[in-house]
Amino acid sequence: MGEYNKALEDLARLLEIEPDNIIALKYRGEINYMMKRYNESIADLTKLLEIKPDDAWAMNAYKLVEKL
Repeated sequence: MGEYNKALEDLARLLEIEPDNIIALKYRGEINYMMKRYNESIADLTKLLEIKPDDAWAMNAYKLVEKL
């Protein structure tokens, strides 16, 4: 899981610089899901959907995580 933590740190730094970066939000949401950090995943997916409400991937991912 060390590689996931490093990726999360890098994505967090990127999002500090570019808080509306949809790619970073997508990947951080996905990594948080894989690490069973569902609340963090939902937060990133929610932010992504605020920026891009028609994102089909984000909508489906949100529905998946929301059920857990």
